[in-house]
Amino acid sequence: MNENIIYVTVPEEYDLERIDRFLASSLESQASRSLIQKLIRDGLILVNGAATRSNYKVKTDDEISVSFPEEEVRLPFPQDIPVEIIYEDDSIAVINKQPGLVVHQGPGNYDSTLVNALLFHVKTLSTAGDKFRPGLVHRLDRDTAGLMVIAKTDQAYESLVEQFSAREVDKRYAAIVIGKPVKEHDVIEKPIARHKKYRQKMCVTEDGREAVTEYRIEKIWHTPTGTFTLLDVKIYTGRTHQIRVHMSSMGNPVIGDQIYSKRWEKYRVPYLLLASKYLAFRHPVTGERMEFSIDMPEHIMEFIKRLEQRVDQ
Repeated sequence: MNENIIYVTVPEEYDLERIDRFLASSLESQASRSLIQKLIRDGLILVNGAATRSNYKVKTDDEISVSFPEEEVRLPFPQDIPVEIIYEDDSIAVINKQPGLVVHQGPGNYDSTLVNALLFHVKTLSTAGDKFRPGLVHRLDRDTAGLMVIAKTDQAYESLVEQFSAREVDKRYAAIVIGKPVKEHDVIEKPIARHKKYRQKMCVTEDGREAVTEYRIEKIWHTPTGTFTLLDVKIYTGRTHQIRVHMSSMGNPVIGDQIYSKRWEKYRVPYLLLASKYLAFRHPVTGERMEFSIDMPEHIMEFIKRLEQRVDQ
């Protein structure tokens, strides 16, 4: 039996956390807590080379290996999973991805992804890129909601990939962060790379790839339990976890961030408070500028409602 193995080192801030909770947070899109518990029962998760239990409390620098039994390799297939299609023509589709939906298959997640939903609802997708990720020219993290453009034809795929590479696509996000950034408006230019020790994380590092994030403060709430800020964020590069890493590096992590904020559970939010709210690009066939915007998703609006109630107290 072939296996995919992921190695995770425990950061100091997770010392004495239950292993199933720690891995569910650290692996995000790759494994749910229930799957992790099953893998532990099956002896597929080892701590420092030894079998463990779900209630084991991890220690700083524990080396954990997670083995995912590899299902029979097959191309993604259609599944009737709800997805909101904002716009569609013969070349592209623009969708509003719901939070909690993994974009494409990977170890621990072989179906029930956005790709499966697109194959059911959109049906025709470009395979010019990765055949296991048809139609995808960019991605959002599992818990990030919002706008994505999908390529239905190979011509559309090539055009959109070129636009993303040339930084011609305008991408803006709404984010609610802990605390208040020092500046009302700033451009963060900090290179990002995978953490050399904690491989499940990205980090700011001098030898990383260029990453540029611009933000503006939209609103601030001062409540009895702390200060929170709504940001309008524009990204000029598309690094993994870019907004999350940059905001965390400033001491203002996105609320609900399971990897870059140890306090994420404190705020009782079901998903990350980050959403792709605006997307603009050239139509791959007509060259017309296409612009799309959406309201913030329900889970973010619910959190704002809670903040407004606390401010009024």
